[in-house]
Amino acid sequence: MKSCMRIPCLLVLVFCLLASVVFPICAENEIELFPDVSNASAVYLYHLESARCMGSKNESQSLPAGTSVRVLSGLIFCERLSAQLQNVVQITDGMIEGSRGYFNYRIKTGEFYTVEQLLYLSICAGYNDAFYTLAYMIGGNDVSVFVSQMNQRAVECGAVDTHITDPSGILDSSITTVADLFAIARVAIENPLYMEISSAALYYLPDASKPIYNRNALISKAQDSGKYYNGKCRGLTADRSGGAVITLAENGNDRYLCIVLGGSEIENGSISEKYGYILTNRMIRWGYDNYRYIEVLSPETVICTLPVKVSDLADEVEVRPLESMSFYLPADAVVGEDVRFNIRLTYESLEAPVQAGMHVGYVAVIYRGEILGTVPIYTADSAERSRFVGGLARIKALTENRAACAGLIFFAVSILAWILTEYWIKRARRHKWDRYFSEKIDTSETFLKPKK
Repeated sequence: MKSCMRIPCLLVLVFCLLASVVFPICAENEIELFPDVSNASAVYLYHLESARCMGSKNESQSLPAGTSVRVLSGLIFCERLSAQLQNVVQITDGMIEGSRGYFNYRIKTGEFYTVEQLLYLSICAGYNDAFYTLAYMIGGNDVSVFVSQMNQRAVECGAVDTHITDPSGILDSSITTVADLFAIARVAIENPLYMEISSAALYYLPDASKPIYNRNALISKAQDSGKYYNGKCRGLTADRSGGAVITLAENGNDRYLCIVLGGSEIENGSISEKYGYILTNRMIRWGYDNYRYIEVLSPETVICTLPVKVSDLADEVEVRPLESMSFYLPADAVVGEDVRFNIRLTYESLEAPVQAGMHVGYVAVIYRGEILGTVPIYTADSAERSRFVGGLARIKALTENRAACAGLIFFAVSILAWILTEYWIKRARRHKWDRYFSEKIDTSETFLKPKK
């Protein structure tokens, strides 16, 4: 009985050992699911180098813009004032009137600031009074004029579903979509001054006992004790609650634009979590953990071979691309299985002489039905022409050429007709000549007798 029980126990033990080895390996190779975005109104994660949207939610849905409008106003500030950074501005009542009662630096009437200081107070620290001061200046002493300029610039950036009502988002009546915010952010990240200011963790004002810190908790460790800080993030904007977060993540030349709108706070026990920041960090981590650049083609990759005619040294030549091709793909993608090639050749075969580097077609790289790119392909080898084989090939080509065959047949028939014609003409003449002489010859006995 004991010996009978040993066999099932042994099988269970072997199964457990196999499971402990196989299952973790499979888990490591599987692509992790996109983060849960149920607590956000809209999200957009875009990989810049591969020009691919990696994940989105409600990308075209109109939503309250909130403080996300600050990306556009900050961009316009930097575009208009980049040559006036050291200009001194004296604050007037009109400059700060529209921002009173909100989160301000407490800029006072009669104080003096440089344009650069106001840019850092607005774009970096997120103070509403600094936004309104600069908007008032650019708008020609009228904030509403600047707001009109913002709406015009939004359309120029490709944000056609955005309507802005104030320069810093304090009125909460501006509307936009995450797709529009992405279009604006793509323009903003190309402005060096804007990215420098929005990426600064802190800024020192003259005669200030303490620096001002970036309001974006992804950029500054001073916000929320560094709880949401991400060393890969650079620039753009975020409010304190994480309800609107727009940031650029960089890892070398690998960059993501991440946008979260309406990221509501969630309760974790007695701690209030800023979900917009949490989700932003999750999406960025997901992108870098699950995707990488995979080289799918190199100059050593043999795409196919092409047969070569009229050469006694090579029957075929290899076809390869001249350059490497890499694509941003899931880390578990396998070339030859997930990544496939579609080859289009311009020749079925080649006739020697063949030179290396001859363009012979294209190859398309396909991942799960999507064409990632197309590259030309070339011969990797050369093939010399054979004289003997070339002669045979020419003879064969003549026999396969209908026009040549028809010409040969016509020539042969013409020669034969000429020969036959000449033969019959000569025969007719000879016959006529023989008959003429046969009639003149006297065959009488007297003619045949010899003379005495």
